[in-house]
Amino acid sequence: MINFEVIFTPEGIGKRRLNDKLVVVIDVLRASSTIITALVNGSQGVIPVFNPVEARRALYHFKTEKVLLGGERKGKKIRGFDLGNSPLEYQREIVKDRLIIFSTTNGVKTLERVKEAGRIIIGGFLNLKVVADYCVDFPGEILLVCAGKEGRFSLEDTTCAGMMINYWREIYSLPKEEKDTNLIAQILYEKFGPNVLELMLISEHGRYLSDLGFKRDLEFCAQTNIFSVIPFFKDGIISLPQSG
Repeated sequence: MINFEVIFTPEGIGKRRLNDKLVVVIDVLRASSTIITALVNGSQGVIPVFNPVEARRALYHFKTEKVLLGGERKGKKIRGFDLGNSPLEYQREIVKDRLIIFSTTNGVKTLERVKEAGRIIIGGFLNLKVVADYCVDFPGEILLVCAGKEGRFSLEDTTCAGMMINYWREIYSLPKEEKDTNLIAQILYEKFGPNVLELMLISEHGRYLSDLGFKRDLEFCAQTNIFSVIPFFKDGIISLPQSG
């Protein structure tokens, strides 16, 4: 039986002990989606650094030609950075074989908050099934931690968690008495079903990004199960497991 709980915002973790837990970080608009895409397109790894000034300083630890600065504040690319937080920017010809020092408003803050967890992976609509399947084999408690928006509830992140729960429900045995946050996530999924783009277009953050000219990002991030990779966050870097 899968033992899990949806956490609406990283602040909702409170003081609970994380060292024996698997944390799935969900920030579909857009950090999770961008990280997944960058790694699929050949990036060596993503190094999350919340403070943009510290991110720039981190450049000095690497050869300039091997590293890129990526990130956003208020949805827009940080001045002086190579890339923003649009997954569409992270094309293979740009990111292949390069490290990315990555600074975003919500996703990186969430990673910082859960860094003491026993295991941390990155999830979203893009890789939902492979992440859900991986979680099934974890022997302990799983926390689906939604990045939210600046400490507030996020419709798209919570619905993504609900889709993952629905997938488990169809295949595996789940607790009969579930936590309220799990039930809310499932209710949201039942309302929107496969209409992920629709929910993004009406969500607070989705509307904000659309107004900034990033509607194509919503269309990309709304795709479900187009990638079969699981990014792991360990020792300060997000990367894909080495095959073989």
